[in-house]
Amino acid sequence: MITIGIMTGNSLDAVDAVLTDFSGSKITDIAGVTLPYTKVLRKHLEELNEEIIKAHSNMVKISKTALFKETLDEYTTLLIKAVHKLLKQSKMKSEAVAAIGISGQSLGVHNPPSLAQGKEPFTTQIFDAARLAKETNIAVVYDVRSDDIFDGGEGAPLAPVHNLHLSYSLTSEGKYPVCFINGGNTANIAVITQGSSIRRNIIGFDCGAFNHYVDRLSEAFFKKSFDKDGAYGMRGNINTVLLEKLYERAAITPDGANFYELMPPKSSGPHLYTMLEELKKYPILKEDVLRTVEYFSAYTVFLSLRFIPDNLDFPKYFMLFGGGWKNPIIYHDFLNIIHGRGVILSEHQKIAKHILDKLRGKKFSIGLSDDFGISGKYMEARIMADIAYCFLTHIPFTKPEITGCQNGVVSGIICKPNENLRRRGRGFTFSRAAKGWSKAKEVIWPE
Repeated sequence: MITIGIMTGNSLDAVDAVLTDFSGSKITDIAGVTLPYTKVLRKHLEELNEEIIKAHSNMVKISKTALFKETLDEYTTLLIKAVHKLLKQSKMKSEAVAAIGISGQSLGVHNPPSLAQGKEPFTTQIFDAARLAKETNIAVVYDVRSDDIFDGGEGAPLAPVHNLHLSYSLTSEGKYPVCFINGGNTANIAVITQGSSIRRNIIGFDCGAFNHYVDRLSEAFFKKSFDKDGAYGMRGNINTVLLEKLYERAAITPDGANFYELMPPKSSGPHLYTMLEELKKYPILKEDVLRTVEYFSAYTVFLSLRFIPDNLDFPKYFMLFGGGWKNPIIYHDFLNIIHGRGVILSEHQKIAKHILDKLRGKKFSIGLSDDFGISGKYMEARIMADIAYCFLTHIPFTKPEITGCQNGVVSGIICKPNENLRRRGRGFTFSRAAKGWSKAKEVIWPE
């Protein structure tokens, strides 16, 4: 079965689209494209994000505004262009594609159960599934986070189940147990392993900010959208005082808890990363601030390995993907830390020792996923392609041990070309699990 996956992340920089063939346990990318956001679209998305937050995530109200309608139109136009370019590049006809999988553009506050403090959880994504399906002549599986929220889950991360599917071919090559680490705007981790039993286990959760502060500080300090090749960070030095403050304040939940200390399952996002203005004004060299934040990205991913239960086999293969790992500073920082050569704060010495003891005396491999034969360029888009495939084959894409859901769900709803979704009301252009979903069940549950 051939599907298309589309990913537009929190960085608001581009749309990635990939055409993927799913044949049993074999997953093969046929073609991929990346189209950058226009300056106008990015500006409108940033403005819309602010308006959603000001409206306390009331999407019924926001969806009626001119800004929402204009932004949704611009966003969907770019998605359509990406699909058409992908089909042209691959010489594939739309009739040969079973479906397009898309999460939509996440905006506003992601408020999963771990952050909702006992109140209604919600998540906010925008999309125009009907127009995308009509103008590409391909069915669209969309709104893929809501069902997990309905099932009591975090709605994220979605990468681990796809990583599980990729692990089957790796196991046949002897690459097991394996740990996938995604370095996007937010980092997330997926560990596929086993313990005393032969049953395969999967653990997955968000690790916190990764590219978020690095990219925004690069833009604020040096007018660059990201620190290409670590050019600016390599001029600076790690400041341990700032490193400690970052750990304490870089990701704070609505009730004031430190996200990095929370036990999984857990998910995060830009709404938790509120230290940017303080970092812009921090009284040390700009290069030192950026260098420290880059180290922090690798540092927190390493510390996240402490959440792998002791009764499970520790990974032997670490596969890194996502744009953040292209920064050689972050990549080499992680290598240094995991080999016991990194800067470790005094309060984390015991944690670091516990992690390193699990690796001591063992042969392990670390590299980009491409080094292991798995393309990392379109990994996140391929997750969406996998979701579309799993929807059509009725395979659950979330698990209790990853998102905290009760049972695990088949993610998303489908829109076929020329289908009129307006009869569904809510869920047509924004996520069904947007704020207020528990009071409107009669219009958001698909038939």
